[in-house]
Amino acid sequence: MPAAIAPQTLIQLGQQEAAIKYQEDYVGGVWTNLNKYAKETPGMGPYDGQSWCVIGLLWLAYRAGDISIMPQTPACDVAITTYQSWNRWSWYPALGAQVMLGPYGQEHTGLVYEYNATQIRTIEFNTNLTGSSEGDGVYLRVRNRSDAAVYGYGYPKYCSPMVTADTNWRDDPALIKTSSGSTPAYAPYPGQDFFKIGRTSPLVLAAGKRLVAVGAGTYTYGPSADIGQTDLNFFGTWHTMCGSPGGAYAGYPNETIWRALQVPHSH
Repeated sequence: MPAAIAPQTLIQLGQQEAAIKYQEDYVGGVWTNLNKYAKETPGMGPYDGQSWCVIGLLWLAYRAGDISIMPQTPACDVAITTYQSWNRWSWYPALGAQVMLGPYGQEHTGLVYEYNATQIRTIEFNTNLTGSSEGDGVYLRVRNRSDAAVYGYGYPKYCSPMVTADTNWRDDPALIKTSSGSTPAYAPYPGQDFFKIGRTSPLVLAAGKRLVAVGAGTYTYGPSADIGQTDLNFFGTWHTMCGSPGGAYAGYPNETIWRALQVPHSH
């Protein structure tokens, strides 16, 4: 069953990817565009090695549980026409909106995680912080709303209305993705690289509380937002309680036991 996805779901998952500092393959002194997102996103495998800014956002939706909330295409121009056909297009930013960049929005894209009267803050795949046209990884960017490169915004089919700067926007309930709106929207699997000792995140605290709730461990002073060896040990206990799916515990939770833990979103 598809997940009920709120804007903050994708924002949090995207921020985690930026914190991990994932980059595409680098071979022979050249960035190759080969990346995990195309390989792991349904239907996007054939586009591995091509521009992956759109694919990265689709990967977020897929990891969150429902890829159909966004246009399923690797092309920016097709994403724009799809949002317009859904009547989910705006010239104003919104939290969780897909900003389209370029003279006609056809060159690049990102996910808006914050905005004010003059700027948008975005999560962008296949970009960089150097000013080069060669994107290489996942980064948090800041752009001026008035920048000629900022074309417009697609509003994904979230399970809840969006916070938007568009005063004329009315999020028609019929257009909101509600196929599973009664199902709790648990935090998506953040990936193996997330579980590094010393990482600090509200998601770590939320997971620790769930480990206590299911009887996988106890904390002397209660769980915290910092990952320690104790947390990883308790995940190992939970792995065993779940029947050791995927074989022996690898030192970090795999996606199967993470989803079984049902960690609530920490926003």
